Amino acid sequence: MKVVLPAVYLLLLLSFLSNDGFSQKIENIRNFDRDIKKKVFIPKGQWLAGSTFQYSEHSNNQYQFLLLDNWDGDGYNLKVSPYVAYFIKDNFAIGGRFSYSRSELNIDNLIIDLGDDLSFNLDGASQVGHDFKASFFIRNYISLGRSNRFGIFNEVRLSYGYGESKELSVGEHPLDIRGIYTTTKEISLGISPGMVAFINNNIAIEASLDIIGLNYKWINQKENQVDQGTRRSGNANFNLDVFTLNIGVSLYI
Repeated sequence: MKVVLPAVYLLLLLSFLSNDGFSQKIENIRNFDRDIKKKVFIPKGQWLAGSTFQYSEHSNNQYQFLLLDNWDGDGYNLKVSPYVAYFIKDNFAIGGRFSYSRSELNIDNLIIDLGDDLSFNLDGASQVGHDFKASFFIRNYISLGRSNRFGIFNEVRLSYGYGESKELSVGEHPLDIRGIYTTTKEISLGISPGMVAFINNNIAIEASLDIIGLNYKWINQKENQVDQGTRRSGNANFNLDVFTLNIGVSLYI
């Protein structure tokens, strides 16, 4: 009986597969064509040059947010990233990018209130840092429909970066000053999808998001020029972060 049942199931399966209706559906799937035609959006031999720019700043006066009370201070973030590329074939370019970013944060007063009469007070803290990054990238373009004005692209980027930062905090006594100097080296491999809109034949506006795929980082710290510490970290993720939105102007010649 145990041998007969598998044989019956096999016969039923073969009869189902041999059914004309099922065979016709398989044939229709094989013959389906999305009619996607390759279109030249950026021709071979063109040069691409441009830059993206990011800037933000904030100023707080007795600001309160969740656990943060009486926050006084200010800060800013700046990033500029020029790039150049050459199209070795239609819709496909290789190139290089250089990025510079700088940030500063000053906290004149900040109270972290954890409730139940438990709170921490931070006075006179500051941080300033900058980093450089060089990248090699390849970029593919696809036009949106039959349009010669709008398109999308995907950039795969291999980068190496170096950064420095200084942190300063003041304790309860004015002479109780703590300073930390940090250097950072990192290697990353990521993708950056985006959209391009041509204003005319040679000038376009681009918007893209940075998505880090693989990242490895080395961090060295020195406190008050005496104590030293190191940290190494690596991660792999493909998180989409809207705060990494880059907007820039590109020249195609």
